[in-house]
Formats: sequence, structure tokens, C-alpha cells
Amino acid sequence: MKKQIATRTKAVIYARVSSKEQEAEGFSVDAQLRLLRAYAAEQQVDVVREFTEAETAKQSGRKAFGAMLKFLEANPGHVILVEKVDRLYRNFADYVKVDHLGVELHFVKDSMVIGESSKSQDKFMHGIRVLMAKNYVDNLSEEIRKGLNEKAAQGIYPTHAPLGYLNAVEPGTKRKTIVPDPARAHLVRELFHEYASGRHSLETLTKFARRIGLTSKKGLHLPKSAIDQLLKHPAYYGVIRWNGQETLGVHEPLVTKEIWDRVQAVRTGRGQRNTGYGSMEFTYRGMIRCQCGKVMTGELKKGKYVYYHCTGERRAECGRPYVAEAKITEAFLEVLQRLIVPQEVFDWVKDALREADKDRHVKRAKRETAIRQEIATIRTRLEKLYTDKLDGDISTEFYRETRAKWESRITELQLELAAIDRAEPASIDDAMRILELSSTAHSRFKMASSEQKRELLQFMLSNSSWVDGKLEVEMFEAFDLMLNLAETTTRNENETVENGLVNIKSVDWWRQGDSNP
Repeated sequence: MKKQIATRTKAVIYARVSSKEQEAEGFSVDAQLRLLRAYAAEQQVDVVREFTEAETAKQSGRKAFGAMLKFLEANPGHVILVEKVDRLYRNFADYVKVDHLGVELHFVKDSMVIGESSKSQDKFMHGIRVLMAKNYVDNLSEEIRKGLNEKAAQGIYPTHAPLGYLNAVEPGTKRKTIVPDPARAHLVRELFHEYASGRHSLETLTKFARRIGLTSKKGLHLPKSAIDQLLKHPAYYGVIRWNGQETLGVHEPLVTKEIWDRVQAVRTGRGQRNTGYGSMEFTYRGMIRCQCGKVMTGELKKGKYVYYHCTGERRAECGRPYVAEAKITEAFLEVLQRLIVPQEVFDWVKDALREADKDRHVKRAKRETAIRQEIATIRTRLEKLYTDKLDGDISTEFYRETRAKWESRITELQLELAAIDRAEPASIDDAMRILELSSTAHSRFKMASSEQKRELLQFMLSNSSWVDGKLEVEMFEAFDLMLNLAETTTRNENETVENGLVNIKSVDWWRQGDSNP
């Protein structure tokens, strides 16, 4: 890496592995620390703290990561030394937290330094790397969801067992299913029978559940909302409802279909309140919130003019603004206009995407190799385990438990490997489509029908609000990154929008201040 850190600069080291198993087998943390310490010595850096942890991307929060952010916030001026991009970030939330601190980042294996003085191109490439990583994870998650869909189609409950059941392996098979929980199944059954009698409201049934000792799996009392969700769950009469489809489950029902139907009749027979926006379709119906937080709804004036107003009841909070649909359309057009970049920049971004995709292919190959090596290692262990059993070195019970654990791990690895193969090809294509949409969204929106306008905005914007006479929008990550690029290359940073209609809330996917673009 060419860039040298100033003498006696202070730094922190961050090292992470993606699972407890990796840490136990010595895959990564020690190797990362050796690499980063050597880099610090070479760059004449004082390492004041080291933060290490083994966490999975599925778990919320990281203790060492959070501790590092608190330390850097209290001690500004430090830099972060980390092996590579995916060791520091698990998701975009992590990216934003680190970015807002304004800390200089040194990704040693990626040969990349990102800080306030970095060029816009470097910052953009950094953002692209994170975007591509998120796109890959999203596709991987989609493939795993397909596996869950297949389980549901076969009548196997696909996720964590509902209250009253436990996840277990079906006796005599390797198939995972759900079985009645000896501690709670009879209580859930009793709850259904009580409510089917018609003697209870949800409130009195909640009290009844407490009296009979029905609690959550963590031993907590069930709130009324949890009781209501329980009564609606079709798994209790043997049906799996997954992604809008219903399949007869292979698990044991806790109640009969007759009791289930009676419970639903009691639930729905207590009166329903019909709500809605009416039969008329408005372009921005339900898409914009007032500054007071309430949704703005449309109405027709004089048979041809559409206006939107706040649905809140207290005028004092926001003044109940009325806004013409044409004015809102003008504001959205201004948002999309800002995404347009010059053709030469458009071409450069495409090249950057392809470069980031190459990096992702390398990481994919490394992960595939690691998975195959782990599978081979486990299979070798299984052979030795069988030999140990035949020689009488281990008990039959230990053999069965250990074999089941290792075979389950092989299944998980094979599922991940298959998901990688299916998820990979679409990633770069999706990124290119987002790039194309960013540059053509303005012209598409101008020519679009009412429904097409809605679809376009819902795809690009996460939130829209009308605040103090202006439209405020928040874009999804990819489009926010494109917005920063477009404004850096086509506008002066201090330029304002003359009509005062639009205020885009950027989440700073990169930092401005590039003095040498």
C-alpha cells in the first residue's frame, strides 16, 4: 500500500471471524492480528487498542464493534486498521455508523485507504464494494428462502416451532419437523377450547392463559397480541401456511379443524371496522407522510383537481396542509433529475461495477474452496468416528450424537454452496439495472402512467414526507450512492434548489470534500 500514515499516528485494530467455529479452529483472528500488527509496525503506527470477536451476520449487534465505535467517538484522531472490507462491515447499518465518525480506514488486504482526503472515485469504489456485498447476501438469502419454501411444500414446518411445539428430528428418519412440547402443548390446546366456547374476549383469555401457567419459551407472560397471533396460527390444526400457500403438515395437530373453525368464527364475529381510502386510485396514495407523522391521502376537488391532505385529527400539530398533486409530481421530478450524470461518468461507473464484481468473484471462489475443505474434513472425521465405534473406543450414544451433529453441518454447508451457485450470476446484472434506472428514471417518470409512477417511486425511495411546504425523500442505499455521485460531478456543493420543493435526506454513503476529483 503506497499511502504512509503520519509518524506516531494512533490506531485501533479490528479483527472478526464470521462464526464461533472459525474462531475455535484458528482460521482467522490470529492471522488477521499478525497481518495488522506487522502493517502498523511498517507504517510507524502506535496501536492503542485491539478489538476482536467471532459473530455471525445473523446476530444483531457486536460487542467489540460497538465498543470500538464508542472508543473512537471519545478519542477522535485514531485510524482503524482492518484486514478487508467484509471484516469491518456486516451490513449498511455498520457502514453508516463508521462513516459518520469520519475515521480514516486502512483495509490492508484490499490495499485501500478511505478518509476525508480520499478522491471521490476511491470513496465511490468503497461504496460499490459494500453495495455488491449486500447484493450478494440478499441473493444468498433469497436462495435459502427457496429452500424453506421447498420444506413447506413437503409439509415440513420450515422455521422455529410455534409455541406448544419443539423443533426435533422425526424418529427413525433424518427429517426435521416439529413435535408437541410436553410442557406447553396441553395448555395451548386448553386455550383453544376455552376461546371456542365463546365465553372470552381476548383480554379475559389473556388472563386465563396466565392462570393456567402458559408462558413463552423464555418463561414470560404472553401479551394480548401474542394470544391473538397464536389463535390465528394454522399450524395448530395441522396446516402450514407459508408465502400465501397452505400445505397439510406432517406434524401432529394440537386441535381439530372443528375447534379451529369455531375459534376463527368467535374471533371474526366480534365486529369488524371497514377502513380504506375509497375506490378511487390516487397516484401518491399512502406514499407520503405529513410532518406530524400521519399519512397524507388524496381527494378530488371540483371533479378534476387532486389534492392531498394530512389524515391527522389535530390541526395544531401540522396545520393540515393541502397540496396539489401537480406540485408533488414536480417535486418528485426534481428528485429524479438530480440522478442524471454525464455519459462519461456513467461509463466510468459501469467500469467500477465490473471491477467490484471481479473482487466478488475472487471472494466467492475462496468461500467455495473453504466450504469444500470443511466438508472433506468432516467426512474424514466421520470415517474415523465410525472406526472408533467399531474398535469400542467410543460409546454408541456418543457416536450417534456426534454423527448427527456433523452430518447436519455438512447439510448446512451443501445448502450454502448450492445457494452461492444460484445467487452469483444475477448480482452484476442487478447492479447494472440499478445504474441504468438511475439515469433514466426522470424521463421514465415523465411518461409513466399513475400506476407506473407509484411502482418506480416505491422501488427507489424508502420514505417520503411533506414538511414545511417541501417534499423530503430518503432513497434506498444504491440510489443514494448514485445521487452523491451525480451531485459531485454535475452540481456545486453550495447550490440550492430555487423552487424550494425538494429536500433529499442523504445518509452520506460517502463523504464530500474531495479537493482533487
